[in-house]
Amino acid sequence: MMEPVGGALVAPAADKNNSTLGVVRSVGERGANKVKVYWVKDDDVRWHNLSEIRSALRVGHQVLHKPAYRAQRSLGWGVVRSTREIAGNDQVLVEFPEKDKRVWLPWQRLMMIRGVKHAFFTGKLGDGDAAERQRLRILAWAIRLWNENTGALASFDIDPLPHQIHLVHHILASGQYNWLIADDVGLGKTIEVGLLLSALRQRGEARRVLLVTPAGLTRQWQEEMSGKFGLNEFLVYGDDFTVNDPRHWKMFDNVVGSMDRLKQDEHLDSLMQAEPWDLIIVDEAHRFTRRQYGNKLDASQRYEMLQKLRRRTESMLLLTATPHQGKEDSFTALLELLQPERREELNTLSINPEIIGEMVIRNYKADVTDMDGNFIFFGKTVTQINIPSSEAFQNFDNMLRDYLKKGYAAESALNSNKGRAIGFVMAVYRKLASSSVAAIHNALVKRRERLQGRLKEEDGDDEDGRYQGEVEERAVYKTEATPFFEGEEALLEDLIDEAHYLKGVDSKIDAFMKSIVDVIVASNIKEKVLVFAEYRSTQSWIEQALKSRFGESSAVLIHGGMSMDERRSAIDSFEDASGAQFLVSTEAGGEGINLQHQCHIMVNYDLPWNPMRLVQRMGRLYRYGQEKRVIVFNMHQSASADDQIINILYQRLDKVAEDMANVEKHEYNEALKDDVLGELADLIDIEEVLISASNETIARTVERVDEALERARNASSKQHELFQHAASFDGKELDGVVSISAAHLQAFVEGMCRILGIEILEKTHKGLVWQLRFSDEVKEATGVSRSRWGVVFDRMLATRRKDLLPITTDNWFFQYLLSTAADYEFGGVAAVSGQLGSDWLLTAVARWQTDRGRRARQELALIGVENGKAILNPKWVPSWLCQPLYDDQLNLPDKAQAKQAFELAQDKVESFLVEKSSKALLPDEAQWLAGAGRAV
Repeated sequence: MMEPVGGALVAPAADKNNSTLGVVRSVGERGANKVKVYWVKDDDVRWHNLSEIRSALRVGHQVLHKPAYRAQRSLGWGVVRSTREIAGNDQVLVEFPEKDKRVWLPWQRLMMIRGVKHAFFTGKLGDGDAAERQRLRILAWAIRLWNENTGALASFDIDPLPHQIHLVHHILASGQYNWLIADDVGLGKTIEVGLLLSALRQRGEARRVLLVTPAGLTRQWQEEMSGKFGLNEFLVYGDDFTVNDPRHWKMFDNVVGSMDRLKQDEHLDSLMQAEPWDLIIVDEAHRFTRRQYGNKLDASQRYEMLQKLRRRTESMLLLTATPHQGKEDSFTALLELLQPERREELNTLSINPEIIGEMVIRNYKADVTDMDGNFIFFGKTVTQINIPSSEAFQNFDNMLRDYLKKGYAAESALNSNKGRAIGFVMAVYRKLASSSVAAIHNALVKRRERLQGRLKEEDGDDEDGRYQGEVEERAVYKTEATPFFEGEEALLEDLIDEAHYLKGVDSKIDAFMKSIVDVIVASNIKEKVLVFAEYRSTQSWIEQALKSRFGESSAVLIHGGMSMDERRSAIDSFEDASGAQFLVSTEAGGEGINLQHQCHIMVNYDLPWNPMRLVQRMGRLYRYGQEKRVIVFNMHQSASADDQIINILYQRLDKVAEDMANVEKHEYNEALKDDVLGELADLIDIEEVLISASNETIARTVERVDEALERARNASSKQHELFQHAASFDGKELDGVVSISAAHLQAFVEGMCRILGIEILEKTHKGLVWQLRFSDEVKEATGVSRSRWGVVFDRMLATRRKDLLPITTDNWFFQYLLSTAADYEFGGVAAVSGQLGSDWLLTAVARWQTDRGRRARQELALIGVENGKAILNPKWVPSWLCQPLYDDQLNLPDKAQAKQAFELAQDKVESFLVEKSSKALLPDEAQWLAGAGRAV
């Protein structure tokens, strides 16, 4: 028969009613199968054979699991939920709240313990160092739960901002993970995902995660998850691994996949046979479109892929800074992916906009702050550089417009696919001419070579819209080998000659070098400068000018023809203090590349016809982590009719955004203007207006621009009204939550060192680096042989000092301290203290579950009781947790008052459980961790 542990609750074997209770004192001292029992009623100790006793545990008793072998881990502190007898053996069903499991166990492995309620009802509150141990116990739980609910204390090399912590807490507290994260450009959606995954991992969730991204961002997502958050398991499908047999998907639990690879039938069919995913995350979700025409739905291949994948997961997270784009049907389609069962309800979104509060989170640059409440965006200054025009340039522009008119006339006359192709080429030529004389010269030379049969076919096509300029430039090289109109070759010859001459006297490149680059370098010879251009030919022209002046290593490029490794190398060179001073990028660098740490100056060598791409360009610098005001130079050459219209567009766009920023807040708000500008740019389709303006006067085209802007203004207003119902950062939402600061971490480690006999030898680096000496007991408990260890409380220092242990929840030393303090046998379950801010303080973990019984949320509830009133998380608690307690020989409070205080606290926790419940969150039981009374 199995021997019981010391502290097991027993009764005589013949006593089926448990009328006589005893507690096991020791086992085996008088031989095998002998046990010493203290009989409570008789106040007597007697030895018994094991066959003479049985379990006396009943429902509601609190127990501590004691494993049979030292190598086994205890299941911890539990509550008896049921008992049974199997083949003559008593067994006990124990719920272990901390581990969220119920297990049938032999009673012999369970030690009877007294919890908080027992201490308060009997007046048996601890003394000595019980108060200090209780403080550390509460801190350990506060740290654990703060990280579980925000991911903010895991190992990563960034300091999360309040809006990011709030977002993760909001999602986790909702009880379901189907959300659209629509934060403004530059607010750190990647960081929010990393925090969320870190929190879910601590909860034991998100074992299988699929990340769907644009092709150009797969490696970046992999690198950021690994580099920033230590999530090294993510592999890129098609690069790091392939799957030839669908059964092999089970070998890959964390996958990054390109949306355009996964949408292909052979890949999607294989993926649909994989095991279900715990979470699917979709970046740039606005690329997954479905439009509605009457009763007909027209879904893109990408959208259809997500519809299918939705069946393979319970949770889907969509990310996009531009979720609406003035197309409510597409926006509704995204929401339908999150909660397909609400399709009919979502169709009433226009009259029930509050729906999105349960599905969409949106934060704006204008609202976010750092931990101290300071706004983190320092604004930007945009300066227009006007380029002087020459008679030669004006002559070239007139000749080009004559060529374009003949091309558009040919398009109209043909009215066929060939006609549409001509129209496309004419539109791209206009864009190239607005970009640089080098770009239009190159395109015209290619056109002549095509007509003369001398141009070789170029392979490759990029479906990624981020590279639109490069795609267009490459496409016009593949034009028909027959003239668009009669006399085209002669016109081409004259245009090419004029363009070649203009390259030699290019006033735009001259203004770029003299009016911008020379001025910047004169102010700071090492200043980094980011330059954007729409087309590869323009990019090469800029690169040539910079290298001629500053040397071969002065400039690096980013464009769509580069591999991720090549792009990464270019960025590394640019960010290195001794590396390249200039980074010249096409639209391939307009999204997904973050350069804010080393650069705050940007030059837009050309202005894109799509205003959203300009916003995305600025988002590379104007984002979280930028510590300077962003300086933007926009180059404008007024001699071209198209340039005049584009310039008017941006001036009007800026004015509309400024007006709306005044109206929204009744006073001008620069940060809000940036938010509005991004919304307007997302909503306006100006390119169509410009393309159709070839045969109109400038005045009429400007009218059409104004009409388009007015439509965008109206759509933006409606969108803003809609998104007012989305969840967003609200500091008050965390008012009732015990948030953990660096001061709490330091107070906890210092207190645990004092209790465990760990010597703090010195504190350096403004108290952020500590040198410790472990006691022999701690070395044995942790399994390390060294006595001397260094710990660091700062993430940035931790990345540079690999010899130090970072105080994060992923670190073995910190985990040891947390588990030790939270253990029942550490003590401090009940205490008396002279340093409480209320008469009583009771601490519980409040828990909620889903309708399927899965734990969905747990929060620390500290209840202060004063003058017969219970207060949840009183304001004095956060600072109290940081102060060591030294209480001894204190007078105990009245037992009747203690009982009343506990009952008031119990009612408060019940109210808290009800208050935070919802359709997705059902109340579960609260676990009482600790209780203290103020000494009298």
